[in-house]
Amino acid sequence: MRSCSNCSISIFSLIFALLLSNLNAFAQNDSLIDDYSYFKRNFKLNALVVGRYTTSLNSDTDYLGKHFVDDEDVVTNSFEMQYVRLSTSFFINDRISTSILVNLADFKKDEITGKVLENAFVTYSHNSYFKLRIGQFRPFFGLEDLHPFQLDNSYAWSRQYSLFGRNGWQSFQIGAAAFGSLESKILSYYLTVYNGNNKNIIGDNDSSKNLTLRFEYMPVSVLKIGFNGGTARYKGQRANAYGIDGQLKQPLGDRFDLDINTEYKKGTNFETFRSSEEALPNLDDYNMEGFYFLTRLRYKLYAPRLRALELSFRQEYLDRNTSVENDELLTYVPMASLVFAGTYDAKISLVGVINDYKSNIPGTSQYDSNKMLIQFQVAY
Repeated sequence: MRSCSNCSISIFSLIFALLLSNLNAFAQNDSLIDDYSYFKRNFKLNALVVGRYTTSLNSDTDYLGKHFVDDEDVVTNSFEMQYVRLSTSFFINDRISTSILVNLADFKKDEITGKVLENAFVTYSHNSYFKLRIGQFRPFFGLEDLHPFQLDNSYAWSRQYSLFGRNGWQSFQIGAAAFGSLESKILSYYLTVYNGNNKNIIGDNDSSKNLTLRFEYMPVSVLKIGFNGGTARYKGQRANAYGIDGQLKQPLGDRFDLDINTEYKKGTNFETFRSSEEALPNLDDYNMEGFYFLTRLRYKLYAPRLRALELSFRQEYLDRNTSVENDELLTYVPMASLVFAGTYDAKISLVGVINDYKSNIPGTSQYDSNKMLIQFQVAY
């Protein structure tokens, strides 16, 4: 999952040149204060707890969506803990900060290698136009990489996001990024260079790197459009990914807010390439694509302990391998939520998940399933 090493060298050379070009600005700002060692130094701690009760609505599929030929082996319901997250932000001075995010719920799993630690990065903020980040973080590829968590508009990340994350295009990666925006935030950019081996891997396994670039354009205050592109190399072959997304946030009077998120992406699927039984597989033949449309309507209640009622609906199409027929999946997620504090500081949701495969394979997770769940989240 690599792009050419020469591209990485060029990117780092550009970043270094930008830093040198701002030396005069550094000197001018430093003259205002004698010592920045403790200037604006502070600390922030956040927590997120998410749990759910899930029940399958099909007697032959378990609560995770896997089909069983023998109904006696099916576990149709379960309590689950999805997140027990602790995040910290340390502000060293007016420009340098560091952040750490861990998910303590991963400790309940038998195999925790590659889990638990999610974010661990340092950010240098020169101004709104130019910022640097290095460490482990989401690489700004697609709409969902920009969310601290996807539990605001829906109950979980989209299937598209999870698939692209397992293939090294999204989710937590180790690398460096340069990003910024104009003062009015009409145009923003995110340039990321990273290993492409997913999170918590000590080092890279070759000398090339993934390269992704995202642009955001806001033509009006309620609409934001994103353009994503990525390139990589794997076993001497070129790989790529691209996508487009949009966000609409429109108030409807004093009480109603309407949010619409939509995203399309297509890219190389390294998972299916590695599992290929062909003698000399061609990486160009292994692609995945997905599209989702998510609508959320929020009604503000303004009561002391009940802040809002939310209704949302996500419709998603996913094709894990575009060269293979009949593996497409349609997912429908209706959701009703009560918000008790803040914007999403305390919320309980009733969720339905309907999976409709074009072709069912008995005894596997590629099988039509329906489930309901009650999910709670508390964030501080």
